[in-house]
Amino acid sequence: MVTEAAVAEVLNGVMDPHMNVSLPDMGMVRRITVSAEGDVDVGLVFPCVGCPAWDLIQNDIKSSVGRLKGVRSTKVRIEWQHEWSRDDIVPEARLIAREHGYCI
Repeated sequence: MVTEAAVAEVLNGVMDPHMNVSLPDMGMVRRITVSAEGDVDVGLVFPCVGCPAWDLIQNDIKSSVGRLKGVRSTKVRIEWQHEWSRDDIVPEARLIAREHGYCI
């Protein structure tokens, strides 16, 4: 059976395409749930509304998580009730963001 921890580990390899920083390090992953049947639901927040990379990120998550043994399906949802903040970015990712010209 797939676990939330296994999904979280895989998400560490899914990158924000703008800065090549993992989604968890960007503070974008808000929720991971896994059903007993292997249905995975990942909740994300985005730094900007209408993110042009939404489809790419969603497809990368589905592809990466879908390779885990025991995963039957993967859904990715925007968590509108949560707000992303620059404070959500881990310190190492802040350095990378500054190198890419972002004021963080």
